[in-house]
Amino acid sequence: MLKIGDSRLKTAPNLGKVVVALGLAVAALKGPAQEKPAHAASQISSIGESLQNAEQHPLHILYVHGIGATGPGDSWELQKSLCRLMKGCSMPKNPVPVGRDYADHGEFAVGAEPPPLKYMGDPVWTGADDWSASAPFVDHYVLPRSNAAPVVVDEINWWPLVFPLKCRHIVPGEATLAGPEKGLLGLCSQKTETDLHHPQRYKTFTWLPPEKAKELESLKPRAALVNRLLKDDILDWRFSDALMAVGSMHAIFREGIRQLILESVRFSADGQKTEAWEQQLAQAGASDREFVVVSHSLGSYLIFSTLNLDQQETNAGNTQLHPDSSVAAREDAAARYLFERTSLVYFLANQLPLLSLASVQGTQTAASAEAFRSRMRQWAELRETFKEQRSASGAAPVRPPQIVAWSDPSDLLSWCIPAEKPLLITNLYVRNTWWHWLIANPQAAHDNYDKNKSVLNIIIGTKPIPEKGEACY
Repeated sequence: MLKIGDSRLKTAPNLGKVVVALGLAVAALKGPAQEKPAHAASQISSIGESLQNAEQHPLHILYVHGIGATGPGDSWELQKSLCRLMKGCSMPKNPVPVGRDYADHGEFAVGAEPPPLKYMGDPVWTGADDWSASAPFVDHYVLPRSNAAPVVVDEINWWPLVFPLKCRHIVPGEATLAGPEKGLLGLCSQKTETDLHHPQRYKTFTWLPPEKAKELESLKPRAALVNRLLKDDILDWRFSDALMAVGSMHAIFREGIRQLILESVRFSADGQKTEAWEQQLAQAGASDREFVVVSHSLGSYLIFSTLNLDQQETNAGNTQLHPDSSVAAREDAAARYLFERTSLVYFLANQLPLLSLASVQGTQTAASAEAFRSRMRQWAELRETFKEQRSASGAAPVRPPQIVAWSDPSDLLSWCIPAEKPLLITNLYVRNTWWHWLIANPQAAHDNYDKNKSVLNIIIGTKPIPEKGEACY
């Protein structure tokens, strides 16, 4: 999804005029099922099951956006769908977070010098200010419920990390080659706005001088219209994110998100920060919290990459991203706490098979496919240990971990997930646009999962997860 604050940026505004009979799926939800679950298990089979249990502790949803984001708010559609089902829930057109936390330790500390990474011979970050503007952050939302525990949505925003390279190199270069995209040039040259609640952090940042953007906007397009729009949107602005995430910047992405997971487990439904999770981690039989992960495209790859427990990996400059081992151990504990208490992960437009082509090799690295698959298995091991601990304490049963992955067959950036024992992986196919025999809008096919009624019905629990999904190699 492409959003800047309260508005949605269309990187390809004319695309609907050149594709055949574009149709958008309408987001609509039926009311939640009336049957109560067979038992109030400590972990849930759907978000809807938790919403039906008024006595249950708050549900925490960790939302991780995918490629192509332009600002915060990717979780809004899901929040609105949830709120329509909850008594006493009302929210503005554009939901407002009750708090925001930035990655702020180690190399992400305020005033820290940027990593010594270069692109085509030029530094990716030129100083402390633009490095600070690239700090990922988490927005905390709290959805109220009538006579029941609220729902907390922690929206992980990693998109600031990719803006310098795209705005200073990819977008300007494409303007001179294929032709300018005014929406992206405007996004990259917007006025710097300081985050008043967080000194030396920025809500927006001028990555491209406005006069340079205006000069590029005046260039005459060279490429055919459809080709230019597809390249600007899908390759330049979207898939470039994936290339950065699996390359030498991978350790930076991972460390930033690990710090945000720590902030998410510290955040409580009353808007305060608490360290109660540490005691809950030590006493697995105690009543605590439950999590569901909802991730889109590249976000699915990134969230599992945080399970590098007990590892101190380095970036391309051979500099430790976290020299303080005690803080790194705390991040390990936070990741373990979250994944132990997560029975369901929803993948929207998974990209693992394609990203794995970047790491076809004999040795395992931080970004390799085998490392990713081993971390999926590690999640299963964490859940099994958690199950044994809770069983010994007489607590409610713990369900095995499950991944539900949706793909639109017309989505150019989605692939099915191969089986990975002992995980239960269910691949499901949906259509995010009306059926088109010849061509469907690729932007809508990739973006509209969280508007798709069949997807939402399963996430919310109106319909059960199919026992048998689509076949995958």
